[in-house]
Amino acid sequence: QVPVLQTNNGPGLTGLMTIAAHLVRQARKEQLLGSTAEEKAVVQQWLEYRVTRVNGGSSKEDTRTILKDLNMHLEDKVYLAGNIFTLADILMYYGLHHIMVSIT
Repeated sequence: QVPVLQTNNGPGLTGLMTIAAHLVRQARKEQLLGSTAEEKAVVQQWLEYRVTRVNGGSSKEDTRTILKDLNMHLEDKVYLAGNIFTLADILMYYGLHHIMVSIT
């Protein structure tokens, strides 16, 4: 099921990433989308990864690959986009929480 946000100012917004980015901008927390062009690109990359790879129907093998990818990427980083907390971290947590609960 695709999330929809109905706003007072226009048509409904569809999709997790679209809605999340809209809410970040509405809250005037644009730093969650990255500060530099490079950070913004990295955040967008991980948001796309979240939508295309991390979902409720992932197989055990897919889950293993996702966790391996994240582990390798985060070896020398605090957050997905480096040293700044972003929307990518929030939505990745949201997507992985049920997996982490089930394996602990």
